[in-house]
Amino acid sequence: MDDKVKIRCPGCAQVFREKCTRIRDGSQVDCLNCNKLITLNGDTEDPFIRRALKTARELRTAQEDAIAATAYSRLQQPINER
Repeated sequence: MDDKVKIRCPGCAQVFREKCTRIRDGSQVDCLNCNKLITLNGDTEDPFIRRALKTARELRTAQEDAIAATAYSRLQQPINER
């Protein structure tokens, strides 16, 4: 599963990718093209930043669910098969 989210810079309109673990409400990232500091805020008017935050949240949830499912399936195995 790819753990990167596309972000569109409001300054230069270039798209770059950042790990979903770094994309959280209130965090800041630098644009790789123009070096503008972008503050990621869910209350912003920019729909591209809101979409990036939503996608990152969904990816983190999916990763946590996959880890939990793996742990649960290991608990279901008999001890001699582990």
